[in-house]
Amino acid sequence: MGSEARDVPDGGASAEVHSVGAEVQSPSSALLPRQGAEMPTGSTPSTDSIVSFVSFRISLRTEAMCWEPGRLFYSHMPRGLDVRINEMLQPIFSHINREDHAERTALLHLTRAFLKRSGWEASDDCAGWLKLYISHFPCISCVAVICQLKFVRFFPAIRLELDFDNMWKTRFEPADQRGAERFLAEGGLAGRRQRIEQGFYEW
Repeated sequence: MGSEARDVPDGGASAEVHSVGAEVQSPSSALLPRQGAEMPTGSTPSTDSIVSFVSFRISLRTEAMCWEPGRLFYSHMPRGLDVRINEMLQPIFSHINREDHAERTALLHLTRAFLKRSGWEASDDCAGWLKLYISHFPCISCVAVICQLKFVRFFPAIRLELDFDNMWKTRFEPADQRGAERFLAEGGLAGRRQRIEQGFYEW
């Protein structure tokens, strides 16, 4: 029999992590994006304006364990998180609080979900793939968290595919009058994208 284990993110969309069995043919999770998943054009990239999107299919010792076709995560620390999991994926440069970034929030939720099913001693036996998209490029602290999850200790057999955008060229517009005039004179967002792609960026 297939079973489903609900693991709703505190700061993201309502969704389910699925335990996979012979009778589970398709996911029943429904994404319910929170209003303002990304800030509108004209906003400066910030922790609250960035969203992560994940999908995965994980097996344990060749047996299907859990899967998710798509789920959103925002900047919000999970409630009731085991302190051991929080310590597993440590941010760096702690003089600036980076613990609630959207990509770390996503990986904390997923680590908890995987360990709940595999047990603490069997994380090396988890295999499969995990796709992570971030609406803005990750900070160096979150790169460290991703490396801790993937390469160093916990899930070495899970293939991680990472992609990210650049909100400076997709969402940002200057707020001051002088900057706005220059921004428009240089072609707005389209001009910004072209300048970044050409390697010239001075904002």
